[in-house]
Amino acid sequence: MGELITMCSSPALIGLGIVPAPGKEEPEVDLHLARHFIDLLTLLDEKTAGQLDEAETKGIQQALHELRMGFVQIQQASQQQADAPTDPSQHKPPEDEAEDEAEDEAGGETEAEAADTPEPQTPDDQEPDAETPGDSETAEAPAGDD
Repeated sequence: MGELITMCSSPALIGLGIVPAPGKEEPEVDLHLARHFIDLLTLLDEKTAGQLDEAETKGIQQALHELRMGFVQIQQASQQQADAPTDPSQHKPPEDEAEDEAEDEAGGETEAEAADTPEPQTPDDQEPDAETPGDSETAEAPAGDD
């Protein structure tokens, strides 16, 4: 049974990017591959329930626990990388950040900040606020209620 657990665990470890695939130097993450072999090992555990000795049961459950924890960690890390901004203009080298901080302290504005800063709105550009219950005295009366 130990060999069968290893036969299912090894491809799962490759899919998680923990172990490089045969013939490759760098590991690559393939969550679909990892999930497939974790599911296969889960199926093996379910189908052999009650038929294995204590050591085999412990071995398969330990392997499943470790693989599932690894899967969750890799999946969360992948999600965080996907959520991170990929626009290189949003990632400033440290020396640019120091210049920006110096300009901010001096009251200056960078070109990027000037382009991103919206123009201040004049009272004519602003829409009137919605009437609140306490504002009925100051609000204009509707046009048809004379």
